[in-house]
Amino acid sequence: MITLYEYWKALSDPEKNEFCKRVGVSYGYMESHLIHGRKKPRMETIQAIVDASDCKLSHKALFDFFLKKEVAAA
Repeated sequence: MITLYEYWKALSDPEKNEFCKRVGVSYGYMESHLIHGRKKPRMETIQAIVDASDCKLSHKALFDFFLKKEVAAA
């Protein structure tokens, strides 16, 4: 399973900006807090991340990432 951090790092700068726009958070907030798991997003933001990633990120992967659970390789 891919993590939010891995997904984010694979995006180009224009893709990162579009992703943030679709999620509804600023680039700075995503870069500083979310991709490093420093903040735990609201459920609506989790859903927006799944949607903005075109389901490349799953709810389970995001929950595991933000709760710092070990994610098993698929």
